[in-house]
Amino acid sequence: MALPKVNETLNFSTRIPSTNKMVKYRPYLVKEEKVLLQAFESQNLKIILEAMCNTIDACLDPSSKIGVQDLTTFDVEYLFTQLRSSSVGENSTILLKCKKCETDNSVVIDLTQIQVDVAEVENIIEVTPEISVEMKYPSYQSLIDEDVENLDEGDAEQVISMVASSLVAVLTEEERIDIAKESSPEEVKDFLNSLTATQFQKLANFLQTMPALAHDVKFDCESCKTKNEVELRGLSDFF
Repeated sequence: MALPKVNETLNFSTRIPSTNKMVKYRPYLVKEEKVLLQAFESQNLKIILEAMCNTIDACLDPSSKIGVQDLTTFDVEYLFTQLRSSSVGENSTILLKCKKCETDNSVVIDLTQIQVDVAEVENIIEVTPEISVEMKYPSYQSLIDEDVENLDEGDAEQVISMVASSLVAVLTEEERIDIAKESSPEEVKDFLNSLTATQFQKLANFLQTMPALAHDVKFDCESCKTKNEVELRGLSDFF
């Protein structure tokens, strides 16, 4: 007699922040947790991102036809947090330093309370009176494809690559040029390199204001009793 398979039912549902689409999912299983643990132990951000995306892909309802590689960075972070909550437990214990005495405090975070605030923003950005650019938030796949270990170091070429991956179309008075269908990567890079620093910064600012996991935490320091209030922002702050 064959052994039964456990936890294959889609027991949970949530909404994708960027689209507000409802999706069903199951908890991640031991086989997937092993891959995640190995990825986190590697401390290689690219390997970690790939493991997270593969886990989400395995746990989402196939009938939803969600391309994980096309989800935004904050979509993937939010979905992974929901998976972690249903698979391991709703609480995550993290260390936060007191602002006064800098003592590390153990603080319990309820992962079910974490949200992503997706405000309506203008994604058509004027670079000259005659030319505008339509943008989208970058996908997690674009982070995987880049040298993500050094994205925060301000490397100009990496910033250009991230902006390039976020372009949807270039709009002129006569036409709309679809980047994916009508332009090569080299042409896109040439276009961005032709901008002034001020014009390019307008595009970069769109990415810098991208939504993220966020949660305000209040705690009293275990050592000096000082009241602290900290904003957690981004997946790494919650684990």
